[in-house]
Amino acid sequence: MTLRIDIAHRLLVLAQRDITSFRAVSMHPEVDISASGFFAQKAVEKYLKSVAEFHGIVFRKTHDVDELVDLLLQHEVSMPFPAEQFSELNPFAVVLRHEETPFILMSLDEMHGLVDLAYQRASSVVGN
Repeated sequence: MTLRIDIAHRLLVLAQRDITSFRAVSMHPEVDISASGFFAQKAVEKYLKSVAEFHGIVFRKTHDVDELVDLLLQHEVSMPFPAEQFSELNPFAVVLRHEETPFILMSLDEMHGLVDLAYQRASSVVGN
């Protein structure tokens, strides 16, 4: 395997670690949705980075899933769902971890769906 494929696989493993945390945290009734959203965003971010790395797409160090999606689309890498859905995860990366806000656009069910779709897509592209 090449270095970029190895890195893509490593990112996929790291994303799976975040999805495990997301699933555990989201099942706990006392945990605020912002904590679940944080791990959902981290997992999707790493899934997107693994696909970019697999395709040899250079990306800067970022937590902005919109930026990653835009970069993938610029390189004609298709998304299995509307790209704008990722925008709803972006605030969980930084804003909701450091600020209190009652304005959350995404339900836990929607988070689970998006994380699962991102996982399926990354796994089908990068492999296990």
